[in-house]
Amino acid sequence: MITPNRPETVAEVRHPVPLSQLIHLMAEYQQLGAHRDTFLATPADDTFVRGCGIVAGCIAFIGVICLIVGAWPGALALLMIAAIPVMLAFRRGIINRQNRAARIDLFEHGVTVYHSGQRVAGFRWDTTEVRQEEIPFHDTVPVVYRLELTGPAGRAEIDEMGFARAREWARAIQSAVTATQLPLAVAAIDNGETVEFGDLGLSLDALTYKGESFPWINIQLIDARSGHIRLKVAGMWMSLSPVNTIPNFYIFNELAERLRLTPVG
Repeated sequence: MITPNRPETVAEVRHPVPLSQLIHLMAEYQQLGAHRDTFLATPADDTFVRGCGIVAGCIAFIGVICLIVGAWPGALALLMIAAIPVMLAFRRGIINRQNRAARIDLFEHGVTVYHSGQRVAGFRWDTTEVRQEEIPFHDTVPVVYRLELTGPAGRAEIDEMGFARAREWARAIQSAVTATQLPLAVAAIDNGETVEFGDLGLSLDALTYKGESFPWINIQLIDARSGHIRLKVAGMWMSLSPVNTIPNFYIFNELAERLRLTPVG
């Protein structure tokens, strides 16, 4: 008689699921609709690593010469300095390996984000808050593209160091969130509600900030090019929240300008 294998003696067989299938499953679960575009990880740039190696080699060579001529203190100092670019190159190599499998997938109604070794995160345009590190106010001014996405299912950070074509995916995400949520925000304000953007609130009557109210009729200008939301009231500028703390800044900016230019009453 053959004794059946006991459960604990049966090896568990796991079949890895392809990343594309995991992304497809997340898109179905979040009901993100048709696929639009994919942004892969930034290609590993060995120029930085090679540059660090050259710098470290030159410094170490000078340090060896100092050792030969008996200048021990200078030699030790140079060797310690040479270790800095070596550590930087090592860290850059680790980042390149971690980002190799990362990808962003845009869909009709949302986006998925995958970082190597993490779960696929899904976000819908109608429920996502986007915070952007730097807001480009002029196309000629270079900015660092770094976005933080927050939704009911979690949070994800994406930046130009990890993902290629940063300007494209940043604009696509911001445009989609703004187009989806702006009409809802307009309707809420028209109904007499206050729409919150972090510490800032917008209503038909005023802009509020940490309990203080600024009627629209008193606000001359709203500016954010300094990295902070600034109001010009009675000829005086007031600095409020940093731009990168404002969820969905583009919606806030559009609503604030509309309300400032057409105050009630």
